[in-house]
Amino acid sequence: MITFHALGYYGLYGIPLGLIVCRITPAGSTARRITARITLAALLLVAAIVALSY
Repeated sequence: MITFHALGYYGLYGIPLGLIVCRITPAGSTARRITARITLAALLLVAAIVALSY
Protein backbone atom coordinates (compact mmCIF):
# COMPACT_ATOMS: atom_id res chain seq x y z
CA MET A 1 0.00 0.00 0.00
CA ILE A 2 1.33 3.42 -0.94
CA THR A 3 1.17 5.93 1.88
CA PHE A 4 1.55 9.69 1.91
CA HIS A 5 5.05 9.20 3.31
CA ALA A 6 6.05 7.02 0.35
CA LEU A 7 4.63 9.50 -2.18
CA GLY A 8 6.60 12.34 -0.63
CA TYR A 9 9.73 10.21 -0.47
CA TYR A 10 9.58 9.32 -4.16
CA GLY A 11 8.60 12.87 -5.07
CA LEU A 12 11.71 14.25 -3.41
CA TYR A 13 13.86 11.93 -5.49
CA GLY A 14 12.02 12.87 -8.66
CA ILE A 15 12.45 16.62 -8.29
CA PRO A 16 16.27 16.77 -8.59
CA LEU A 17 16.19 14.26 -11.43
CA GLY A 18 13.61 16.37 -13.25
CA LEU A 19 15.69 19.50 -12.75
CA ILE A 20 18.75 17.77 -14.20
CA VAL A 21 16.80 16.62 -17.24
CA CYS A 22 15.40 20.14 -17.69
CA ARG A 23 18.92 21.50 -17.57
CA ILE A 24 20.20 19.04 -20.19
CA THR A 25 17.40 19.40 -22.75
CA PRO A 26 17.44 22.39 -25.12
CA ALA A 27 15.31 25.43 -24.34
CA GLY A 28 11.88 25.45 -25.92
CA SER A 29 11.82 21.74 -26.69
CA THR A 30 8.79 19.57 -26.02
CA ALA A 31 10.81 17.31 -23.74
CA ARG A 32 11.78 20.26 -21.57
CA ARG A 33 8.20 21.48 -21.26
CA ILE A 34 6.93 18.02 -20.32
CA THR A 35 9.75 17.48 -17.83
CA ALA A 36 9.17 20.89 -16.28
CA ARG A 37 5.47 20.12 -15.82
CA ILE A 38 6.19 16.73 -14.27
CA THR A 39 8.76 18.28 -11.93
CA LEU A 40 6.29 20.97 -10.89
CA ALA A 41 3.64 18.31 -10.28
CA ALA A 42 6.07 16.37 -8.06
CA LEU A 43 6.87 19.54 -6.12
CA LEU A 44 3.18 20.29 -5.66
CA LEU A 45 2.58 16.70 -4.53
CA VAL A 46 5.26 17.00 -1.86
CA ALA A 47 3.83 20.37 -0.74
CA ALA A 48 0.32 18.92 -0.53
CA ILE A 49 1.56 15.94 1.50
CA VAL A 50 3.34 18.22 3.93
CA ALA A 51 0.24 20.40 4.23
CA LEU A 52 -2.02 17.39 4.79
CA SER A 53 0.30 15.87 7.38
CA TYR A 54 -0.18 18.79 9.79
